[in-house]
Amino acid sequence: MRRRRCAAPRTAAAEVRLRAPELELLCGVLGREELARALACVPGGWRTQSEHELRALGLGEQERKSVLCLQELVRRSYPELPVERFACSADIARVYGARLGGLVSEIMLAVALDGRNNLVAELEVAVGGAHGLSVTARDILRPLIRAGASAFVLVHNHPASDPTPSAEDIAMTRTIAVGAELVGIPLVDHVVVGARGGGFASLLDLGVLPSETQRKECHEQGRALSPVFP
Repeated sequence: MRRRRCAAPRTAAAEVRLRAPELELLCGVLGREELARALACVPGGWRTQSEHELRALGLGEQERKSVLCLQELVRRSYPELPVERFACSADIARVYGARLGGLVSEIMLAVALDGRNNLVAELEVAVGGAHGLSVTARDILRPLIRAGASAFVLVHNHPASDPTPSAEDIAMTRTIAVGAELVGIPLVDHVVVGARGGGFASLLDLGVLPSETQRKECHEQGRALSPVFP
């Protein structure tokens, strides 16, 4: 996320990389490729869509029932992701380094956590181009609230391999952190993954985000978190 600018159009290559497995499965469930594609690309992810939102996408009654049942199955057993507690930034990087490190466009995910930092849901909140993406607090917090998150981690990739956060990354992270505290779903880390084995950077480890201890102290003293942390 070197330059903050309007999101670049989704490229066919990026969509194939990120969406092909789910497109195929959703097409098998729905039997209609155009509906499967719309569902796979819906903002916030298909896993949190309500029946009303599914109807707005053009799904019929039986198709809506199928998707709602699939959502329930996913909630009961989230596929292909670790169930252990995310204890540190290295745990996040271990999971997402391989998954995002090979992409040529920037992707941002919000990893929803429960009160013990166990995985609740993985939500795609933005897709950009090779040099940046655009995302707002609303884009991130809305699906997290619906997913029932107690806290969350942001993860995004740098296709240029250097995971060093840009000034725009830092400013956006601080803004999101303040908004997240206001709705009671703290942002506990933002991990940037470098392409082609470039490593990772944690904005918590770098001191951009407050630690859990600092957040508790603010709450106990009745102070709001500052948008600029030491």
